[in-house]
Amino acid sequence: MKKLILATLAALALPRAGAAQATPEQVATQYLASMKAADWASNASLVHSGEQDSLKAALLEVVSLDTATAGLRQIFNVGSAAELRALPSAQVYQRFVAGTIGSQQGLRELLAAATFNVMGHVTAGDTAYVVYRVSATQGGQTLSQVTVLSVRREGAGWKARLPEEMKGMMMEMRTAAAQRRAANSALAPREPGAQGPTRPATPPTAPPPAPPTRP
Repeated sequence: MKKLILATLAALALPRAGAAQATPEQVATQYLASMKAADWASNASLVHSGEQDSLKAALLEVVSLDTATAGLRQIFNVGSAAELRALPSAQVYQRFVAGTIGSQQGLRELLAAATFNVMGHVTAGDTAYVVYRVSATQGGQTLSQVTVLSVRREGAGWKARLPEEMKGMMMEMRTAAAQRRAANSALAPREPGAQGPTRPATPPTAPPPAPPTRP
């Protein structure tokens, strides 16, 4: 009977332990640790689902502007926009960070050697701004910087938001794709019978004045 009571109490305690929610500092620590370890699957699980949806929407917009598929194959392992759209947002995010951050040798080495010290947070609405210090040695020189990671409410817990650097990268990709599409449209041959842009009609020149007649 005593064993049964202890087992029952342990079973009742499990949901309570599992229900404990991580603090913004704990989420930030886990997020930064997954970046350091290049564990992109764990990293994706710590990112807010709404942020992942916005990344996927932005990437689909880039694909719609750019007809090239080399980047799709290289980064996302898909061959078309339809295949990219069919992927869950978490997989799109995971493949994006693995194919961009994870593919840069120098950045990978810098992250692996970095140390992170999470110091605290301030909250504004559904977002908490976690302050941390990152330190790393590069080229015999020690670099140290205090920066901020934003985390956002999701349910009863917290998930990381997209870093500003990644949002800037998305804007650059959109701009580059729009420029390539404009350049391709300008160079594309016109179909037979298609009319190009019409020029404004040249106004007729006035006839020279008649010579004066003698009386």
